[in-house]
Amino acid sequence: MNWLTNLQEAKKESLKSRKPIFLQFEMDGCGGCKKLYAETYPNPQVEEEMKKWFVLLKLDLIKDREIRRELAAYWTPSFYFLDHNGKSYFNFNGYLPADEFRIILRLGYAETQIPKGKYLEAIEVMNEDIDEFEGNPLLPKLLAQIGIVKYIKTKDKETFMKTMTDIRNNYQESLESRMYFWDE
Repeated sequence: MNWLTNLQEAKKESLKSRKPIFLQFEMDGCGGCKKLYAETYPNPQVEEEMKKWFVLLKLDLIKDREIRRELAAYWTPSFYFLDHNGKSYFNFNGYLPADEFRIILRLGYAETQIPKGKYLEAIEVMNEDIDEFEGNPLLPKLLAQIGIVKYIKTKDKETFMKTMTDIRNNYQESLESRMYFWDE
C-alpha cells in the first residue's frame, strides 16, 4: 500500500482525489501494529477497500507530537478518519482482525461523508459486501448506522423503526439492540 508520511501531503492528495484521509498512528515496539501488518493488511479485501476509499497516512505517535496533540491520540495502533482539512470525524484504537477492520473502515468512511450530506455515498460504502459480515459482532453497529443515515436522508420513521426492531430481535445482546426507544 502507498502510505504517505506527511499530513500536509495527505491533505493535498485528499483535496485532489476527493477521498478522506485514513490516518494510522504507530510507534516502535507496537505489538498491535505488528499483528495488523502481519494479518489484517495482507487481506486482499482490506487492501482494496483502503486504496479505493482513502488517502493513506501513517504517522509515528512519538515523533509526530503536534498532530498527536491536535487529535488527542494516545494509543497505537490508532486510526483517525480525517477530511482534507485534517478534521477528525471518527477514530478507533487497537488491533482488529480483517473482517472487523473492514467494518470500521465503512463506519469511518461514512462518518466523513454524513456531515457533508453525502448520504448515498455513505450508504453505498456501508452496504458493500455486507453479507460477508453475518455473525460479526460489529454488524449491528453497521446496520444501525445505515438505518440512521437512511432516516436522515428520507425522514422515513417507519423504515428506521423496522431497522431498529430487526436489530433488537436479531442481535439481542448487542448495544445497538438497546438503542430502541419507542414505546410499543
